[in-house]
Amino acid sequence: MLSAKLFATLAIMQVALALLGSKTPSKSFDVYFHATYFVIGHIHLMGLTALASACFALIYFAASRWVLRPLNNSLGIAHFVLALAGYILLLVAIYSIRAMTASGEPVGRVVNHWHVLAFPVGVFCFLLGGVTLAVNCAWTTIAAFRSR
Repeated sequence: MLSAKLFATLAIMQVALALLGSKTPSKSFDVYFHATYFVIGHIHLMGLTALASACFALIYFAASRWVLRPLNNSLGIAHFVLALAGYILLLVAIYSIRAMTASGEPVGRVVNHWHVLAFPVGVFCFLLGGVTLAVNCAWTTIAAFRSR
């Protein structure tokens, strides 16, 4: 149940940050991927991360209410920490890339800066948190079937 409360609080904070960020005009985050050009606004990315956190909160809440055997609390906290670290790293990477493009510095030539690596590491942490949730669900299901 603690994990549900933590993820719900994170989702509320992400929505608040998205609404505060939407008050100022900002450039979009443009991604060219396999001959497709994606234009992602800051509020869209913040909204998607808030939606993911709300879904995680709903999963932990539903598991604590409707399943006879609750999910492991320590794995839930590990999932929250990994997701929060991924979210923070993604936020740092996006703000630093936006600051570099606003200053006129080409992004492709800046390879040795640490914030360029923050984006893939942030995505990896967020996905590793999702794997932790899957392991938590599988472990709980196996333990429930063994107890019968």
